[in-house]
Amino acid sequence: MDSTPRDTHSTQPSSRGPSPRPPTTPGAVSLPRRPPSLRSDSPVSLYSRYSFYQLDSASPSPTDKQFTPPATSAPAPKHVAFATSSALPAPLTSPSRTGQPSMRTAQEFLQLGIQHHEADRLPESAVCFERAATLDGGCGVGMLMWGLALRHGWGCPKNEKHGFKWLRRAAESAVSDLESARKGGAIDEGAVQTELVLAIYEVGQCFFHGWGIPKDQKMGVSYYAVAARMGDADAQMDLGFCLANGRGSKKDRKEAAKWYRAAVAQGQSDIGLAWIYKEKFQ
Repeated sequence: MDSTPRDTHSTQPSSRGPSPRPPTTPGAVSLPRRPPSLRSDSPVSLYSRYSFYQLDSASPSPTDKQFTPPATSAPAPKHVAFATSSALPAPLTSPSRTGQPSMRTAQEFLQLGIQHHEADRLPESAVCFERAATLDGGCGVGMLMWGLALRHGWGCPKNEKHGFKWLRRAAESAVSDLESARKGGAIDEGAVQTELVLAIYEVGQCFFHGWGIPKDQKMGVSYYAVAARMGDADAQMDLGFCLANGRGSKKDRKEAAKWYRAAVAQGQSDIGLAWIYKEKFQ
């Protein structure tokens, strides 16, 4: 019996351009899908840059020995020095210079950071993401974005180890918020769940690729599986790839086809995946 998760929302294929992630805070923030320098038809996401794998294809994957990662989108000469503890850089806006109110909350810095990121102002976005992660205890999505900025060097010195720590903190923050929401707290449970699945997926990416943590593909696949069951299309694609190729798991093409189909149902491309519709893989 096919237990493929069904998506009840209509989504556009990723090849038609960037579509934002669902809002992670009520009415406040939508996360971009990819680094700003990538083409709109590029089959990679903001979060890992390696979230689309093809089976029986000449296209390289991160697990191939000959794979060469695409160049980072952050311009090397424009790196900005950051303090990751108590000494934080000054806000980007102030009433005296711009006539606009200065940023006061982690959520405001997060929103501004995403705007900078989408406009390819990566150093400025990194400053905002760090503040969103640290100001008054930070917010979960701010921790997530700061972790990703550190992991990939988006406008700041690349530091995969610190990036991994912030991604784990983002997951822990989301778990705490989810528990609060389920106890009747004034938190949108659906929004927190979206935040949690993104953090789980990215921690899995760190384990799978050895980003900031010793490589453990089996552990990475276990994180992909959790995120896939929670409905994340990128995680479903990656889980399908791992199952189809026996990377970090036992090879199981029928199970792989199920997760590939689930991801395609949410708008992921099925180029190179015609085999998943064959009767023997249903």
